[in-house]
Amino acid sequence: MSAPQAASRRPEERDVPAAIAREADLIHRILFGADAPEALKRRYADALKSAPDGADALDGALFERNGDLEAIEFALRRKNPSNALTRRFRIMCYLAEVEAEYFAHFVAERNQFSAGVGALLRAGMRAVYLGMKGAYLARRYGLR
Repeated sequence: MSAPQAASRRPEERDVPAAIAREADLIHRILFGADAPEALKRRYADALKSAPDGADALDGALFERNGDLEAIEFALRRKNPSNALTRRFRIMCYLAEVEAEYFAHFVAERNQFSAGVGALLRAGMRAVYLGMKGAYLARRYGLR
């Protein structure tokens, strides 16, 4: 397909670069447990293009490694809340939260106090684990 033909295609038909699609799938899988839908991948790629300084300043090899990206993001966020990896996680969350199929991930429709307390306790213990593992992996990969 020629460049003018590709540029004239509707946004919902555009191809997402393979590296961005893999990155979107990985982040979406960490956050929501499944690969990202194609429409969300396209919006993610568009958001990265239009994001102010920093969202694109990330080594793509980070997504190819077998490290725990969630732990690395957690550790980097503790040192610098606006690092490029955290921005990418936030972009994915911002894009997903406006879609109806993600409603249950962001809103509790029933009062579930005891379940909420249990989830909060589990999240606290997981944060300690992620912090330690992420700090180790960030040092190992030379990330700051």
